[in-house]
Amino acid sequence: MEYKRITLDYKSLDPYIDDRTLDLHYNAHYRNYTDKLNKYLNNINYDYKDSPIYLAKHIDILPMENRDEILFNLGGYLNHSLYFYNLTNKKKDIPIELLNLINKYFTSYDNFKKEFIDMALQVKGSGYTFLVIDKNNNLRIINTSNQDTPYYYGFTPIMTIDVWEHSYYLKYNNKRKDYLEDIFNIIDYDKVYNLYLSNTSPSLWSQSLHKYFFIIYK
Repeated sequence: MEYKRITLDYKSLDPYIDDRTLDLHYNAHYRNYTDKLNKYLNNINYDYKDSPIYLAKHIDILPMENRDEILFNLGGYLNHSLYFYNLTNKKKDIPIELLNLINKYFTSYDNFKKEFIDMALQVKGSGYTFLVIDKNNNLRIINTSNQDTPYYYGFTPIMTIDVWEHSYYLKYNNKRKDYLEDIFNIIDYDKVYNLYLSNTSPSLWSQSLHKYFFIIYK
């Protein structure tokens, strides 16, 4: 058994993400992090009995040898899994329950979007911007560098936008803000809210969720 990439629910995200970028991002970059993570774990005879999220929360179980390489690729695997899971090619409204949460923590959806984009524009070099749940079940927007996952810092991510240049450069060149504005058109807020529920109210979590949960979010 090895960790696997999630299966996409969509074949295209055009016009917001061009097909070539989607193909390279999913079939080259994401695959590379997945393959390297499995390679390093196999080298230490890891038994895969725990989810990758458990591993990210308990990095002390990893041997010091190659720990940095494992953590880099584990973060790349988890971050890409969430990124691709969050996207959709179907126009969807925001669940009213999620909108109420956004209004509570960010005053309005427009302000949430502005804060998220402003944070993403602050990423220097490569990284991600996340909507996370903190230890008090509050929602926050944070950045991480390179392939660090919020799990390393005690946060639970429920939404992310990849701001590594490979995620947008073919279409948007250096216009990161245009990419960020556009990608909000293809966020699957049903999945974002289900991730929130699964981490704050497990008894309300629907068992009909995408199989991604059973691979990643356990």
